[in-house]
Amino acid sequence: MKLFSIFDNNVFDKNKGFTLIELLVVATIIGLLLALAIPNLMKAKISANHANAKKSLQTIRDAEFEYFLLDLDNDGISNFTNIVGTLSDDNSLRCPDNPPCDGFDALIDSTFEDMETIGASADCIDPHAGYCLKFSDEVTFSSLDADFGWAVSPAGVNKTGTLDMVVFADNVIRCTVSLLSTNHQGQFQATRSSPACID
Repeated sequence: MKLFSIFDNNVFDKNKGFTLIELLVVATIIGLLLALAIPNLMKAKISANHANAKKSLQTIRDAEFEYFLLDLDNDGISNFTNIVGTLSDDNSLRCPDNPPCDGFDALIDSTFEDMETIGASADCIDPHAGYCLKFSDEVTFSSLDADFGWAVSPAGVNKTGTLDMVVFADNVIRCTVSLLSTNHQGQFQATRSSPACID
């Protein structure tokens, strides 16, 4: 009885290979799988970015209420702030009172610093999960004793997200679908009259 050997010429024929038809069939199957998988992966990424953006608004909302209720700026008045700031900026969510602050003083983490933008479009240094943050134009500095407003918008519409979201002191996170073209920077289109986000 002859044992199988890897050196047996009958096992590995050096002249045997894939035919052109076999290669075309394999390429077609791989192409179909990619055509099905890539849109689903993009939808999953955008859905995860939406959840992270909403979580960011919940975090900043909770920080605002803590700042307000505990009078963390120690000015004797219960009010909100319109500044994310840094550990060197007083009256901010990163440093509520008397800089320099440390991480224990901060109400939010450092990722919010680079996520914040002051312009009309979502153009921030480091979009957090594809979203930029700004204080809402609907709230003025003079009304911080009763209200705040923070909005998020995608850094690339239909690429990193499709929703603009906003939260005010009424505690409701509101959403609207961005009407901008693909890859355009978001314009913070959610307002106080936008519908509440549905999970």
